[in-house]
Amino acid sequence: MSITCDDCQVQIKGRLFGLLKPLSTLCANDNCSKNICGECSGNHALIPFKENEEPLPIIKASIKSYCKPCFRDISLLDYSKTYDVVEPTGGTDENTVTLLWVHGGGSSRLMFRRHAPLLAKKNYRSILIDMPGHGTLVDTTTLTLDECVQTVTRILDSENCDTSRTIYIGASLGAYTGFHVLSRLNDRFSGAVLMDCGQNVGPDCSLKARMGLWMLRKMAGSMSNKSLMKAMMSTIKKSKADFHLAETCYAAGMFFEQGAAQVHCLHTIRPATNIPALTFPILFFNGSLDYRDSEDHWLSLCSDKTRSSLKVYEDGDHFFCHDSRFVNDIVDRIDSFVVLCIE
Repeated sequence: MSITCDDCQVQIKGRLFGLLKPLSTLCANDNCSKNICGECSGNHALIPFKENEEPLPIIKASIKSYCKPCFRDISLLDYSKTYDVVEPTGGTDENTVTLLWVHGGGSSRLMFRRHAPLLAKKNYRSILIDMPGHGTLVDTTTLTLDECVQTVTRILDSENCDTSRTIYIGASLGAYTGFHVLSRLNDRFSGAVLMDCGQNVGPDCSLKARMGLWMLRKMAGSMSNKSLMKAMMSTIKKSKADFHLAETCYAAGMFFEQGAAQVHCLHTIRPATNIPALTFPILFFNGSLDYRDSEDHWLSLCSDKTRSSLKVYEDGDHFFCHDSRFVNDIVDRIDSFVVLCIE
């Protein structure tokens, strides 16, 4: 007796006597009896938080594998959309500033879903976007730098963003790809906030950075999403970041299928070439415990030296923007920076 994967329709080899089916081929939803192959099982994995429930302590969080329909049902994402808009508390008018938020690798638009309301209270409109190939099981687009440009352009046009009142905010992968996106769309933004991008990972990067990229590529190519999520959760347990980190970055499921493409993008980007061409100010945020071998160099290359700046949060790691010790200061600095950008 053979079994067929209900997700991808690939035939799963028959089990002992054609009767026993190991748990790894069953959807983790108790109300679902679908069989899923090892690949689908490993890639449709998430931490089962419900939006109206408090997240479990990170140390106790479980990672389960679901079939595609159950994954979409349990995930916090609305899969009919690829971006969300958080309107300002006071409503919009001709003076409203739009903040375009771009998440890190493997994550989704939910990464900043707790930050946007804080800035909405300061009357900012936020657009939280999914990068190509991220945040949706129906988006099979491969992550490339050009696809990032097209995605951002499409959303800016759809939301009628005022070029004189739109700020790009990117973290990690969203910041690194931002160098390229902003260089192509220089006239569509009035400023940029770039976090977790203090290390040069381009073609002229250090041996240490090159080895890190090699390791990332190997992990993305040989490990399932479930295994990678377990590795990420073990790293998070060592971090002091506590501002809805697991809920916003992991409870929607991670999208590591783009891992190899992510590494290619990172190793292609040339910040030293892109930054001088940008005519608007840039605010850099980094954590002191993160990799930072080029942050001062990036700042020195900014064409708007008067209004550009760098803030390093002491004792902050790669997850510093989800550290409650820093969140209010980050929000206040973004607010002050925007005022400088639109003067």
